[in-house]
Amino acid sequence: MDGSGATAVVRFRAPDGGVVGHGVLVDEVHVVTCAHVVNAALGRSLHTAESAIGEVLRLEFPLLAKFMALPPERRARVDAWQGPGTVFDGLDVAGLTLVGEPRPVGAVSVPLADQERSEGDVLLFGPVEGRPGGWATAWLRPLVTRYRQQIDQRGRGAHVAQPRYSGTPVLDPKAERLLGILVAVATARDDPTVYSIPVSGLVAAWPAALAPLPASPYKGLRAFGSDDAHLFFGRDTVTDGLTAAVEAGGLVPVVGVSGAGKSSLVHAGLVPRLMAGRTDWRCVSIRPRPTLRTALAAGFARAAGACVPVPLPELDAWLSHLDLTGLTSAGERVLAATGAERLLLVIDQFEEAVDDALATHEVLRQLTELASRTGTSTVVVLTLREDAFGRLFARSGPFGEALRRTAQALRGMSADELAEVIVRPAGLHGIRVHERLVSRLASLVDGRPGALPLLEFALDRMWATLRRGQDVLSFEAYAEIGEHHGALAAYADGVLAALSSEERSVARQLFLNRLIAPDRPNAKRVAVRSEMLPSEWALAVRLANERLLTTGRVQSEETVEVVHEALLGAWGTLASWLKEEEPFRNWRRLLAYTMRRHRTESEPTALISGPLLTDSERWLEERPSDVTVAERRFISVSRERQDREERRYRTLFEASLARSLTTAAQRVEDPLISLLLAVEALERSAEPAVDRLVRSCLRRTGASELVQVPVPGYEDALRRAGNRVRLREWAAGHPGAGRDWRLGGEGAGVLVGESGSVRVVWPREDGERDVPLAAPAVIAACTDDASALCLGTEAGELHFYQITDSVREMWQVALPCPATCVAVDGRGGRIAVGCDDRVTRVLSAQPDGRQTMALPSPGCAEDVDFSPDGLALAVRTGRGRVVVWEIASGEQRCDVDVRMGDIAFSADSSHLVTRGPRTDGTDTVLRLPLHASRLAALAREVAGRRLTDGEWRQYVGIPLPVA
Repeated sequence: MDGSGATAVVRFRAPDGGVVGHGVLVDEVHVVTCAHVVNAALGRSLHTAESAIGEVLRLEFPLLAKFMALPPERRARVDAWQGPGTVFDGLDVAGLTLVGEPRPVGAVSVPLADQERSEGDVLLFGPVEGRPGGWATAWLRPLVTRYRQQIDQRGRGAHVAQPRYSGTPVLDPKAERLLGILVAVATARDDPTVYSIPVSGLVAAWPAALAPLPASPYKGLRAFGSDDAHLFFGRDTVTDGLTAAVEAGGLVPVVGVSGAGKSSLVHAGLVPRLMAGRTDWRCVSIRPRPTLRTALAAGFARAAGACVPVPLPELDAWLSHLDLTGLTSAGERVLAATGAERLLLVIDQFEEAVDDALATHEVLRQLTELASRTGTSTVVVLTLREDAFGRLFARSGPFGEALRRTAQALRGMSADELAEVIVRPAGLHGIRVHERLVSRLASLVDGRPGALPLLEFALDRMWATLRRGQDVLSFEAYAEIGEHHGALAAYADGVLAALSSEERSVARQLFLNRLIAPDRPNAKRVAVRSEMLPSEWALAVRLANERLLTTGRVQSEETVEVVHEALLGAWGTLASWLKEEEPFRNWRRLLAYTMRRHRTESEPTALISGPLLTDSERWLEERPSDVTVAERRFISVSRERQDREERRYRTLFEASLARSLTTAAQRVEDPLISLLLAVEALERSAEPAVDRLVRSCLRRTGASELVQVPVPGYEDALRRAGNRVRLREWAAGHPGAGRDWRLGGEGAGVLVGESGSVRVVWPREDGERDVPLAAPAVIAACTDDASALCLGTEAGELHFYQITDSVREMWQVALPCPATCVAVDGRGGRIAVGCDDRVTRVLSAQPDGRQTMALPSPGCAEDVDFSPDGLALAVRTGRGRVVVWEIASGEQRCDVDVRMGDIAFSADSSHLVTRGPRTDGTDTVLRLPLHASRLAALAREVAGRRLTDGEWRQYVGIPLPVA
């Protein structure tokens, strides 16, 4: 206990000076104790029931003695009396009021607990030998009678409650609130059982001073509901006119500025008035969330008796009914289900329904039809902000005309009506408002209809300043809350100050990014839980408990919003936040505008680009948690579109530049300049024509695209070339010293004799088998591991085999003409065969040997090879041409005039290689670049430099492009 509760303890003495009991200061002037303690202080018998009201006693504040020489004394008058009975009956409570002097400086009152406790830790105060007093711990037990509660003490000896403890406070040690006063103690010194009078007994004994104040009759920032009709004043005339319009018309829009009380008028004025009339009305109110169509279906379902939330099957049924039959039929269905005569459908905050959805346009059309009818069974009342009213009738054609014709404008209140709003709710509880304060409050609101929520809030805050026994709201209360505009701001700042620094940061982002409309700083926005971080939602619930926000639900989605837009305009802290956030909010406003355009059918492709896209990506990187999922997705789509456009533009530019470079390279006479121009073109376009140009320019400079390199690194490629027998080799008849060509690896192998016989051999004793052929094999090829074998005969027959522990013929096909060379891809899945008709055919290794491609060759093919990745096919002709094809597309990759021997792709498929000349007795490899990047690198190496800026201007006509 920090001592603040102890300074509220008072002590009573008998006429002879002995301590007889204690009491406790419960507010500025009121003290409670036991009636029998007062009897003892007056020198009367302890159990005397005779009233002591009017008697004046002296009391002292013992715990203030440490701050001064003697404990301060005060005089107090007995103003409440409930005499003592036995230990367990009678209230035994006396109430005293300080007279003559105020409470001593340093004496802090202990307020009564809001709720009673049935059990738990408590503290008791009383005298201790040698000291002014001390605290004893105890355990609170449940009530034993209506006004007696048992307490078990934990101490022993001097640290337990003694008879002189009577009237001492029983405190909640955590909340430091009064739970009661001690009334009876044990007769034996070591008996731990004592009893207290709970708060309910104190209030029953002295209700004028201790009874809780009535709940505030003012709504603060909340709108009035149908249950608040008894508190709704000042709008009788307007309610009369609105009721008459509803009884006569089919559509009644209520239009006014934000804060004018549109929702309150409808729910607390119109609806109770209709329900009290002779007509049997069925009333239901909705807000257009998540969409107007869905909200209407849910509203009709609830009006017909559905539970809340409306089950999905029932909601779907009402949606279908609305789509098929419309509003009027849905209303008649509700009336048939309920037996009511007429249906009132209130669409509150109708401005939220402003969108361009087809379903919304259909509802507007039906509302327009209702506006032209009188005395309909279904009447729709709209509450609509004044700023949205103009946008609606301007954008919605016939519906706008219906709005202008039927709208009920909610004007401001007169001085007399404002006085009713201020005075009459308080009068319900016997409280009056000072006349000058009424005039002051009314003058501040007069002519400003949107300030009504601030007035209600100020009155609600002033009500909280009332003390027990006080029956006037005065200027002092008005000053205490910070006056009119300061009340709301001060309250919001107080709530904010109670948060931790981390929570204040979350609150700032919550208001700025979730609860305020991006394009209107004084307009609130409804946020759904799914778009919020867990920390934001947790704080939103806490702020809702503090009445700054309000939570709700739209079907299965929880929502939160500012309790009233008046908060947005009155809170200075929020205004400073908005100023600090102005750059971020300006960006978000532009983004929101573009997103709205993108959603409309007229501009579905409207996306952001350029500086706005750059800013968007910067904000996304700097403040990712503040960017919504929808904004993030929109930025991503915009970036993808701009990247596509930039790639398209770059491709077009590079293609155009490549054509200019190619033309310049063909015209210039200087071989080196021609080569440099051609390389620049090749780096921008890998077209075969540009490839050929670079190779031609290389030869003009005396260089060759064939480069001699060492064998290491190309053994696998040369081995693959050795796994083929070509017609030219077979015709020469020189297979080697063994008189056979050997194909395959170290395991299974294929032997092709010079006569065209074929055997498969395995590294085992019986590991040899002839491959039966009707005619000699003149071409052959197998995979590196000899698992797939293809043979061709002079007659143009092609045979394909799978080799495991045996030789299995998969198919044979008849070619249209004799073949000259054959190759099997590395996986044994495809076969390429060059034929005498200058066509290279690609066949599937599947059982049917189906032809998949036919590639024209510039001459008779002498060798073919698949790239290791299976994506390309190279064909070498006898005329010194090499053509490389893309297998997937059937397009040429390059077409080269170069003389090479048996060809093979390098391991990375970027070069073709062949065995080179043996000038010094060692093998070499000739390497031909295929990819544009490899050819360009070779050409750059030959040229030894790049084009200068002057050469770009001279031969191309533009400055040197920046890399």
